[in-house]
Amino acid sequence: MKQHETNNDELSDTQIIKTLQDAADSGDVFASTREWSLEKMRESINSRGDYFDRNGAVVFELEGREVFRISVNSLPVTIGSGEYADFRLDYAGISRVHCRLVAVGNLVRISDDHSKNGVRLNGKSIEAEDLCDGDVLQLGTVQLRVGRV
Repeated sequence: MKQHETNNDELSDTQIIKTLQDAADSGDVFASTREWSLEKMRESINSRGDYFDRNGAVVFELEGREVFRISVNSLPVTIGSGEYADFRLDYAGISRVHCRLVAVGNLVRISDDHSKNGVRLNGKSIEAEDLCDGDVLQLGTVQLRVGRV
């Protein structure tokens, strides 16, 4: 079998997809792993989100003050007002577990976790969306600015 030696830090998303496809075609990768990898890469390429450094963090600010900082390496995490949320926000309208953050490749995706009042991103109600530096996230009555560090 042919070995595929690549340095993913130097490849574009398209090159990574091509490498994965070539490996799958040659029998080097299990079919389910191939399909999963290709789907994650397609999601990444088609996303509106910014790329987050895997050693970086997502910062949430309220009125210019940092509320919390979440390491990309620590994802997935939950945000909410209850004791079981990984990051707690005690404001009106925030559910006990309001939303989730997950890493999808180098993207950070936020999704509503069946909250009562929903999640709004830049004024639009969302179920799931990839975050960008400067986005305004509304959970309950609080608006947080998203930052990338």
